[in-house]
Amino acid sequence: MRLVHVAAVLILAAGSLARANAAEPQVKFVDYQGQRFDFSKAYDDFHDYKDDQANLTPAQVQWAESLMRSARFGPRFKTSGDLDAALAALEFPGYGLFYANQLGAHVDPKLELVYVEVPARNLNRYIALERQADGSLLVVADFVASADPEITRVARGANGTLEFHQQNGKVVVPAHR
Repeated sequence: MRLVHVAAVLILAAGSLARANAAEPQVKFVDYQGQRFDFSKAYDDFHDYKDDQANLTPAQVQWAESLMRSARFGPRFKTSGDLDAALAALEFPGYGLFYANQLGAHVDPKLELVYVEVPARNLNRYIALERQADGSLLVVADFVASADPEITRVARGANGTLEFHQQNGKVVVPAHR
């Protein structure tokens, strides 16, 4: 009889655990640029969403790209903190945001390159900024281009124009998309 009682308690406990797990909230959407994006399916947590390459429907991917392309950015940031806040607003939740971290570097101490991933498109929105005499950062280039080859650095060429480079130093002429 005691064995039956233990088995009954285990079955009830398992049922309670299953109901508790079923009641846990699932991640079903994110907000971006004031718009709600419902996922292609519900996820147990945000990391599962980030790791799924099919986390948005094709229509949502197109919508996200459109919003990312049209989002106003800059043209001037008083402080690095202001730039950080604007980049956080431009970044689609769960996708990449990158700094080339070249401010103060030997290549060109006035220029910085940042970019955000466009969801599921193999595209990045690249933004080059230049430190001004008053310490502010001015957007000097802003475009969407292929993530391959990835642009990782910006410098001024001999004639003063901006040159974009891959990590290996090779100059990339971005094909704006």
